Amino acid sequence: MLDLDMAPYAAFVWPAWGVSALVLAALVIRAVIASRRWKRELARLEADAPSEAADTPRPQAARRAVGQQE
Repeated sequence: MLDLDMAPYAAFVWPAWGVSALVLAALVIRAVIASRRWKRELARLEADAPSEAADTPRPQAARRAVGQQE
């Protein structure tokens, strides 16, 4: 059977687990939000790109995608 009685250590262990779970959840949410933003930016860049130049690199767009303004 699972024994969750930690006697004198419970006051440290349970809050540590809670904080860890909150931090992990925040990181997951942040990654999902960033992924959606990157997908929207990619869709916008693909829509703006001329069809004949779709395979050429666009360094100015890459700089803007990582937050460096031109």
